[in-house]
Amino acid sequence: MSTRSVVFIQLKNISGWKKAITIMVFFNILILVIDLIAVVLYGTQIRLTAAWIFGNEDKTTLSSLLFIEGALIIGTGALLAGGYAEGRIQTSKTPSTAYVTEKLSKQRAEFRENQISTGLLLMVMGLPLVIMSILSVVV
Repeated sequence: MSTRSVVFIQLKNISGWKKAITIMVFFNILILVIDLIAVVLYGTQIRLTAAWIFGNEDKTTLSSLLFIEGALIIGTGALLAGGYAEGRIQTSKTPSTAYVTEKLSKQRAEFRENQISTGLLLMVMGLPLVIMSILSVVV
């Protein structure tokens, strides 16, 4: 049995917020490992890019990567939670019956609930990356 299937089986048995937190922890660990590999392989290029973005060459490479990724994830979550990423379909006709309007309203409400919870989860997932970035510079 591969590691991937073991992780999948364990995640299948977890439900609700515990599953979301577990996925968040795995995601943040994965990003941290990828950042560490990137710093080892492409440290100079990342340092130059961070100096170009932040305007300061004294920034630490790993903290710059973590901050940029965390900010992008938080921003994406904010866009989702705010409803700005919603696809819009422009139609010239309005629904003809009240039933269709009511059905569309329920679907829209469910869609917005899912969109808001996904956006908030993304914002919570990006926060540890920004905190690790700040701590790596301060400590």
